[in-house]
Amino acid sequence: MNQILNIETNYSLLSSLISIDSLISYAKENGITVLGINDPNLFACLEFYKACQKENIKPVIGLSMTIDGGEIIAYAKNYAGYKGLLKLSSILCERDIQMEDVLKYQENLIFLIPFANMRTWNTLSNKVMDIYLAYQDLEEAKEELLLTDKVVFAPKRLYIKDNERELLEYLYCIRDGKTIADHPSYNIHALPLELPNEMHHYTGKTGLKNIEVITSMINLEFPKYELSLPIYETKDRVPAPEYLRMLCQKGIYKRRSGAVTEKDKERLEYELSVIEKMGFANYFLVVYDFIRYAKQNGILVGPGRGSAAGSLVAYCLGITEIDPLQYDLLFERFLNPERITMPDIDTDIPDVYRDQIIDYVKDKYGHKKVAGIVTFGTLAAKQAIRDVSRVFNIPLYKVDSVCKEIPAMSKESLKEIYQKNERFRQKIDQDDSLKKMLKVAMRIEGFPRHTSSHAAGIVMSQVELDELVPLIKSDDMYLTGYTMNYLEELGLLKMDFLGITNLTTIMNILKDIETYEGKKINFNHIPLDDKDTIRIFQTADTTGIFQFESAGMKNFLRNLKADSFDDIVAAIALFRPGPAVNIDSYIRRKHKEEPVTYIDPSLENILKSTNGIIIYQEQIMQIANVVAGYSFGEADVLRRAMSKKKMDVLKKEEPKFISGAIHRGYQEAKAKEIFDLILRFANYGFNKSHSVAYSVVAFKMAYLKAHYTKYFYSNLLSGVIGNDNKTREYINEAKARHLAILPPDINLSGIRYIPESDGIRYPLSAIHNVGIVTSEEIIKARNDHPFQDIFDFASRTASRSLTRKVMETLIDAGCFKSFHYNTATLYYNLDAIMNYVDLAKDLNPEFIMKPELEIVSEYPKEVLLVKEKETFGIYLNNHPTTSYLKQTPNAIHLTDTPNYFNKIVTTIVLVDNTKQITTKKGDAMMFLTGSDESGSMEFTLFPKVFAIYPDIQKGMILKIIGNVEKRLDQYQIIVRKIEPIS
Repeated sequence: MNQILNIETNYSLLSSLISIDSLISYAKENGITVLGINDPNLFACLEFYKACQKENIKPVIGLSMTIDGGEIIAYAKNYAGYKGLLKLSSILCERDIQMEDVLKYQENLIFLIPFANMRTWNTLSNKVMDIYLAYQDLEEAKEELLLTDKVVFAPKRLYIKDNERELLEYLYCIRDGKTIADHPSYNIHALPLELPNEMHHYTGKTGLKNIEVITSMINLEFPKYELSLPIYETKDRVPAPEYLRMLCQKGIYKRRSGAVTEKDKERLEYELSVIEKMGFANYFLVVYDFIRYAKQNGILVGPGRGSAAGSLVAYCLGITEIDPLQYDLLFERFLNPERITMPDIDTDIPDVYRDQIIDYVKDKYGHKKVAGIVTFGTLAAKQAIRDVSRVFNIPLYKVDSVCKEIPAMSKESLKEIYQKNERFRQKIDQDDSLKKMLKVAMRIEGFPRHTSSHAAGIVMSQVELDELVPLIKSDDMYLTGYTMNYLEELGLLKMDFLGITNLTTIMNILKDIETYEGKKINFNHIPLDDKDTIRIFQTADTTGIFQFESAGMKNFLRNLKADSFDDIVAAIALFRPGPAVNIDSYIRRKHKEEPVTYIDPSLENILKSTNGIIIYQEQIMQIANVVAGYSFGEADVLRRAMSKKKMDVLKKEEPKFISGAIHRGYQEAKAKEIFDLILRFANYGFNKSHSVAYSVVAFKMAYLKAHYTKYFYSNLLSGVIGNDNKTREYINEAKARHLAILPPDINLSGIRYIPESDGIRYPLSAIHNVGIVTSEEIIKARNDHPFQDIFDFASRTASRSLTRKVMETLIDAGCFKSFHYNTATLYYNLDAIMNYVDLAKDLNPEFIMKPELEIVSEYPKEVLLVKEKETFGIYLNNHPTTSYLKQTPNAIHLTDTPNYFNKIVTTIVLVDNTKQITTKKGDAMMFLTGSDESGSMEFTLFPKVFAIYPDIQKGMILKIIGNVEKRLDQYQIIVRKIEPIS
């Protein structure tokens, strides 16, 4: 039997053990010439189709549907039939399939009715031409033959080998959230692909012959698709290229304030001609339109991203805010007439406004013409282990122990990990339950587990998308049923709408400045040469700055000592794997500690700005243009070939490059040397357009930090609510800048951190166990007027979520201090307060007598400190070291450390973190991070000192005497003596 129908793949999501790879492999090994799949979705179709074509197997694509509780399978005869399946699949994501739907789309479809659903035969057999009854064995065949001779041997296939049936039940348990302790009983009415020998006697000649009849009617070929973008309706129906040209001419005049140069005109004309020739004028207008909508609605759009920043057209349209001519950015890096690829304009949007802009394009072009892109969460190594272990009820501590041996982001399979990782293997081999678990996990590893949506990708189409791809629904948004890997060949162009938290932060800072200072700052007009901002980068004071916050980047900045925006652009490009090998040389050359050299004088103009080092991909293209006479389009083809090590292309390009260079007067040896140079750096080169765009955001964010510090920190902190570590870091830094963090107040605090005249007010939502919902309810209750006292608060929030636990948390946080009661008093009277709350739920507060609160002495300071840490996750205002600092007159605050450079100081610190290492000589030493109420500091205990104080632990309060030194421009204290305090 070399033709098989009714196969469900693992894209049926935890319902089949048959992957596309294993199916094709089995077909090759067993001479199968026709395969027919029919999942309850169409996720697998294109992957299956392509895999079959590659191995010369005839693909049959179908869809399994349920109508009135019974299964029906529909196969596409041809592409028109496939489009019918798309429509039926689209209906499935909205509602159940009805019989009328089947009849509407029946043309060019072949239907199979499984034996269990024979009742449907009577309904459909007189209305549908190509319809067959499917059977699994001869007993079923006999009954079906009483009705019709159109019967086919097509049992459901869910696994490959007969001994895998039990594995399928485990997969079902994962799907259904069951364990073996539930004793699940699955009635699996299916057969393996590899039929047992005895089964071959029960297939029946008629049923086998009809498989051939069915497959002979099927000839599915996908057409060559053209780009399908929604049509932007221009004013007076002016053709898109003409309208684009008009907008750009207006745009360049506005950008240049009327002073348009010949260079501007030439570049603009060149870009427009390429865009028109490649048929992308409408694409630019569609992007222009939704970005214009965002800006008109006060939504901050990023200045650009990726190679699109190299387009003058994009700049003229306001799609980007980066002048490509100012930064020597190349259009061909974005859109290359020598290499026909789709344009790629990604848009950065504040994350809170992403949905609004997507809703705009959905409303403008049609909800079925705009969709997100499906992704699949898979049973990766750790996930497979955890899911199978849950089915087998393996204790969590064992599962955690095994998973710890799998490196984060590992791409190795469980089989490879078992073979290579001795600790992993030992843990498995010494436990029978883990052995069994691993065997199952290995079999299902890599399977699709659930659907999700691409974080940024959106597709838009001129036609309804279910004319081209299957659709599924996620909330109120359609998603393509194919992943992004297949969309471009179907004529669909992915656009990334990236929701960027940093843009939300910037937008909120600008709003606060306008609200509290009365200044309206245009983000795009912030200067890129501000000295205070450059100082932020020189001193690596870049906490909270986009792309510049990591410890490694800060160390790089301290050495770099940037003195211009160009240095910041270079830093973005250099600080990443690969290019980082050039960092030390770049810094030495910048500071004239190493000569800047060029292997040929003609490269100086190209490499001078980067100290003679190739940093950007655009420089590779410029070198090919200057040395070998390449057009920038040809140079981009060369760059891509070099970066991807496409040896077949490079073999053709090297002689062409050398020949071109010789023709332009270079010696052959020098031409070869230059070619080898750019080949060596091609892997490291970074897209300068992308680097400039990132640097603009970072620089302008740093400008706001330098000039509007309070608003910067209040919004930075609002963005990390719930993250205690980041909150602690940002609060310490804010305090170091003499910004007070004001405690939460029931009448003054909001959902976010609020800037006030004397500091930044801590929000209700950041208090542990309170959260956003309760905070919103409290704020809503006080909208009319502030709470007058604790009972007024209790009565006005009584019908909301004011539980005793929330009340205790608010008391611990000091939210009621403005009512002039201490924490102990409120706790002592809490029963009376909560009784008042209960009464206020049912009665008018006017008729309830307020109890008299009995005043008691406040708790000891140590108790209040514990409550503060539990409530905020940090020490907000009362640090454990504060009282000891007051008792130690010669102790300094950590923020004052820079004033004592190269001097001996005394500090009182709480140990936040410790890190013990071994030196090259084998001696133990320690780095520790300590904090006081003003901030934190790094302390170093060299081996001799560490040998005296080896028992330092996190949480200890220490008096540390040491010498203030600098390492990479960062202050630290070299420890001389330690006295434990508590």
